[in-house]
Amino acid sequence: MTSALYGLEQTADGVATLRITTDETPHVGDAALTALANAVDVIKRDPSIRVLVLEGGEQHFCSGATRDTLLGADAPQAIARLMGGFPRLLLSLEIPTLAMMTGHAVGGGLMLGLWCDVAVLAKESLYGANFLALGFTPGMGSTALLEEVFGVPLARDLLLTGRMIKGREIREAGVPLSHAVVPRRDVRDRTYALASEMAQAPQAAMGLLKGHISKRRRAQLERAIADELAMHTTVFGHPETRTRINESYPAPVVAGQEKETA
Repeated sequence: MTSALYGLEQTADGVATLRITTDETPHVGDAALTALANAVDVIKRDPSIRVLVLEGGEQHFCSGATRDTLLGADAPQAIARLMGGFPRLLLSLEIPTLAMMTGHAVGGGLMLGLWCDVAVLAKESLYGANFLALGFTPGMGSTALLEEVFGVPLARDLLLTGRMIKGREIREAGVPLSHAVVPRRDVRDRTYALASEMAQAPQAAMGLLKGHISKRRRAQLERAIADELAMHTTVFGHPETRTRINESYPAPVVAGQEKETA
């Protein structure tokens, strides 16, 4: 199943899919945030939806915020709205959420996928938290969540260098997320197999378990983004930050390259 951009489509087994980006529009902004909010509202009112799958493009799962957002006069506030809004919405659901990360996922786009309960990555695609490479400090809870999914050494490597790594390297690193990396051709089938299995679980028990997991993750998110917002407020006050973003914000990445957008 390939849904239209921002379209929420449901299968017979209770799995709904929301396409949050496409290869032609790989970035997220207020429109994507509104689409997710609308989808969450629908899901909360429809008990037949038991699992949500978040989908991007085939080449780009998500490239994070746009250049205009990062260069805007209210950049810290706009970033806080987006980078807090997406994970808060995902964590508000009482059903499992899965990220089908077939394509590259960068900066806030990587975090969008990782704030889902389960992520499935492709060996051939690129993943990274390249905030610092673009001239500003990390956001969207990455300063906490990356250590959980990549382990402390690799997480610090990615945060402090801003480099991109292929899913293959994540797989070979033996980190907590390694099990989630499969060949690109298998990402869709693996994601829907997991989603279908989760959809068969007793709803009451699933809701209780999901609420317990999300409560801990929300606390983790709020602590991290409070610190990250303070850093953003400081760093975006430096004129060289805008210059660096303007100079460093690159074209969409292709396989084999090492930099992309945040």
